[in-house]
Formats: sequence, C-alpha cells, structure tokens
Amino acid sequence: MSPSPYTPEKVPTREELIVRAQDLIPLLRRNAEQTERESKVPDENVVAMREAGLLRLSTPRAWGGWELPMRHQVEILSELGRGCPSTGWIAANHAASVDLVMLMPKAGLEEIYGADPDAVMLSAASLDPGLRADTVPGGLKVNGRFPYASGCELSDWAFLAWVPVYEDGEQTGVANLLAPPTELRIERTWKVAGLLGTGTHAMVAEDLFVPDRFVQFAPLLPSGQPDSPVPATVLIKGNLHSLSSLVGGARGALDLVRAKLEEHKPLAFSTYSRAVDSAAVQQAFAEATHLIDTGVLHMLAVADGFDSVPEGEDASPAERARLRMHMVSSLERCREAMQRLLDLAGTSGFAQSNPVQRYWRDLEIGSRHTALNRPMIFEDYARSLLGTGEPVSLLF
Repeated sequence: MSPSPYTPEKVPTREELIVRAQDLIPLLRRNAEQTERESKVPDENVVAMREAGLLRLSTPRAWGGWELPMRHQVEILSELGRGCPSTGWIAANHAASVDLVMLMPKAGLEEIYGADPDAVMLSAASLDPGLRADTVPGGLKVNGRFPYASGCELSDWAFLAWVPVYEDGEQTGVANLLAPPTELRIERTWKVAGLLGTGTHAMVAEDLFVPDRFVQFAPLLPSGQPDSPVPATVLIKGNLHSLSSLVGGARGALDLVRAKLEEHKPLAFSTYSRAVDSAAVQQAFAEATHLIDTGVLHMLAVADGFDSVPEGEDASPAERARLRMHMVSSLERCREAMQRLLDLAGTSGFAQSNPVQRYWRDLEIGSRHTALNRPMIFEDYARSLLGTGEPVSLLF
C-alpha cells in the first residue's frame, strides 16, 4: 500500500514544538493590544502559528498532522496562552475542533486536507429553539443562530454541533455539520470584559446548504431522544484544550510580575527601596508560583488520563467526572495565584497600559466557560462518588 499523500515525513519532537511556541511569545505579547482592540487574533499571529506547525497538534498523521499525545498538546498550547490567552484560546479551539472534524465522512476530509492541512477550524453549538436542518437532495438546508463561535472571522471551517434534523416536518435525528464561516452571517456580538481577542461572535445560518460529505448524522433513539454523534471523551478533551490556554495566561502574568520585581521596583510607603527584598513579597511570589505549578499538575493529570484511554473507546462516566474535577482544580489554583500576582502588581497593575490586567480579565472570563462550570462539575463528581444519580451535565 502506498503511503498517504498527506502523511508528513518527519514529526517534530515535543521539545521542538515547545520551543517554537515559546519563540512566538514576544510576538503574541506585542500584538495583544491589537488582538483585544480588534476582537480578533491578527493574521500575523495565525501565519506565525501555521509556519511553526502549531496548527497540526491534534491532526492525525494520515491527514498531514503531528497526532500528539494530549500531554504534549496542552504543554504547547499553554505556551501560546502564556504569550496571549486569546491567541492560545483560538489555537486550542482549533485543536479541539480537529478532533470533532475527524468524525466526518472521508470524502469531506479529503477535500479539506487535500487543499490545506493547516485549515483553521472552529466549533460552535447552539440551543436556539429555531435551529434546524431540513433534508434536501444531496444534503441539508440549515437555518438558525450559533451565538458563540470563537475565531469565526479567521477560521476556514466551522463545525456546527448538535443541529436537529427534520424530514417531512418530523425530527429524524441530529447532525454535526461543516461549513465555511463565510457562508454564514456573522454578528459582532462579543463585547465582554476578557478574551476579547477570541472574537467569539454569533453566526447565523440562513438557508445554508451543507452537502452530505460534510454531515455526520445520528438518528433518534427508540426513546425518541437524539443520540449523541460525538463521544463524551472527545468533548471533554476539547475543554482541556481550552483550559490549557488559560493556565498559560496565569503563567504569562507570573512572567510579567517577576520581571517587574527583577527591575528592583520600590515597595511604596515602606523602608524597602527594592520590593524584592521584602520577605512578604517573596512569600507572595512563591505562593503564586506554587499555585500555578499546582494548576499545571492538575492539567497534566487530566491529559495523562485521556492518553490512557484506549483508542476508539470512551472513558467511563466516573472517570470523566474525575477528570473534569481536576480541570476545575487547575483553574481554581490559577485564579488564586492571579490574586497574589495582582497584590504584587499593585494599583498600577490595573492600568489599561499594563498587560497584567489583561491576563487577569482573560482568566476570569475563560474560567467561567459553561463547559468548565464549577457547580455542575462538582455535582456530577459527587453523584459519581456516592452513586446518588445520573450526571446533571448534558453531553459530558
């Protein structure tokens, strides 16, 4: 059998890819203000990631990618988040979306990856009651709104999840679809306090035709409820991708505060001409560092958990609940660390010109993503431990 035309001759090592991501940190920080102002990751950032091979982390080798273990993926994505959480979030969303895209028919994948193995993906779901796809010859006609679509103004393809499918007026199942965002109407609705650069605007489908080669269909179950066309483990892996960019953001704030201390800034209204000489300052910095290290360890524990799941299988509900709980702990430790760093940065850390406050806002917003929802994850975990009921989280 001849080798796939998409398979690369040599996969970069983990160390090479981490260094490539670290080399982009100065560029990402330099463009961070523009990223936030324009509510979009600049083309320069995307081109740099593409040229560094950082858009192929989760892509299978059969389609020209690196097919890295989850541990390696999150280590690399965290470095991008360290430079700019919004850019890291887009790279993470892309890596997660590729896992979803791989569930599509082979004919669709050949069309996409034959044209561009670095095609940027996004994923978007919707609870819009008006969302529907009607069966038409050769595919589906889609109408409805997807309110949160990170990177919709820069992505090549949108993975539209969990769309109800109808035929002759009756629902027959649900489908995941692929379509270029340029074929949907984009509403610039993302006006929030943090992660502005993700450009998580709304997309509206208006008689959007999606051919069968870009449709993954799941029929209704005998109970009348729709089956899930995506394994739960794949969805949770996507949450971990996103989390890694936020952990990177906490690391980025730590970098900046450390640099300020090393400039020997004074400790205002004290006898210390150098804040770094204060035992209290030293302790606060050590606590912040340790908290972030702990967050990283939780993140890597989740990645290792996913890497231990046999290919093609789904983690058990108990294991999924455990891994999601580790994700909550990772974010909580990073948020605690950020409070220490803000104390060290002082009032000047909240100046609009100071990037520390941007890292803080990005972490606060991103850590409250619905899929990282602390109360629901805690409840699922407790139910799993005590056997007191089914999970309250849908899809996971």
